[in-house]
Amino acid sequence: MSKVLILYGTRYGTTKEISDEIEKVIQDKGMATESFNLKEVNQKNIPPLDQYNGIIIGTGIKMGMWTRTVKSFVQKRKAELKKKQASFGFYVCCGEAQKDINTAIEKYVNPKLEKIGIQSALIDAFGGAYDLREGSPISGMTRKIIIASLKEDPGIEDPEGKLHDYRDWEQIRDFANQFVEVLKK
Repeated sequence: MSKVLILYGTRYGTTKEISDEIEKVIQDKGMATESFNLKEVNQKNIPPLDQYNGIIIGTGIKMGMWTRTVKSFVQKRKAELKKKQASFGFYVCCGEAQKDINTAIEKYVNPKLEKIGIQSALIDAFGGAYDLREGSPISGMTRKIIIASLKEDPGIEDPEGKLHDYRDWEQIRDFANQFVEVLKK
């Protein structure tokens, strides 16, 4: 049975929810998975990558940056990832992707992977979600920036107190299904 490692970095939970959906689709295809939030696990405890048939890494984007934990993992395990490039999938979750997926990939994925010196067999960019409801983890200056950005959208009068979800779940499931096909090759 094929085994897939899913790693992600999330700030507010949006990327975790995407990784959970990807994992569900892969499991529904009969493959075993292991999933880790890189912020919650000691990276030394993640097994050698050659123990997996495939690897997917996802990260949220904030101010143009990957999460620190994803960046650190990819840099530290670069040699292992190079050996797995044919079965490596990578995605970002960001506001830019809701408008233009290709621009998000060209901005936040390709140049960063190239700089590190690795390639991915499958790449995608998914829209994000902005939870501005009471008790949301989004606060401070980040919250103010998100609210100002959402107010520029003519369809949104008052963004405060609402969940603004721009993720395309069909696109996310399609990414997972494409990854399964990559592993079958």
